[in-house]
Amino acid sequence: MTEQADIRILVADDDKNIAQLIAMECGLEGFAVDVVKDGQQAILKLRESAYSLAILDWNMPLMSGYDVCRRLRETGSGLPILMVTARDQTDDLVQALEAGADDYLCKPFNIRALIARVKALLRRTSASRPSKDLLRFEKIELDTKQHRCLIDGSPLHLTVREFDLLVALMEHPGQAMTRTQLIERVWGDDYFGDDSIVDTYIRYLRKKLEADGTPRLIQTIRGVGFSLRPA
Repeated sequence: MTEQADIRILVADDDKNIAQLIAMECGLEGFAVDVVKDGQQAILKLRESAYSLAILDWNMPLMSGYDVCRRLRETGSGLPILMVTARDQTDDLVQALEAGADDYLCKPFNIRALIARVKALLRRTSASRPSKDLLRFEKIELDTKQHRCLIDGSPLHLTVREFDLLVALMEHPGQAMTRTQLIERVWGDDYFGDDSIVDTYIRYLRKKLEADGTPRLIQTIRGVGFSLRPA
């Protein structure tokens, strides 16, 4: 596991009080924290320094947290991202996840809940849970050490959650895995949301895996969950 002192978090929020509160609480946990007040500053910081995680406010001047998140994913960054926003509609959650956010927290929030989500994201990315460094299934190849996915030899960008979900399925090819099993494996037993999050990420994964015409490999097992099986 990564030592606390090695963890560096970027907080981007134009609300000075919220940013300071998050920075203070993260500091009390032993994390190093940098704070910026707009999306452009966030992009510059992310280019200059290596971070373990970013906490982005959706609505910021110059560039929104949503746009920062989307730009990072377009450049291939797998940095864990927690989106914090006053938007609380389901469509907003879906937009944040589709932009590549790994988690989403609505304002006003309990600061301990935010810290719990930060720790959960850090555990997901630092734990060496895969039993093999290299996983293969049909045209898919996953290098779990390098956090790299190849489809028929070509690189495919996956977010942290998408990658972990695919690892879970590829570690058990042909096995029907329930949503509960996948949540425990990918989101951890401290996840508080409903299990529809699995369906959302399965949809994202299928869209990426099938973009080049690859037949569907993630099959829906009605009444059970999902399984990685030949088309």
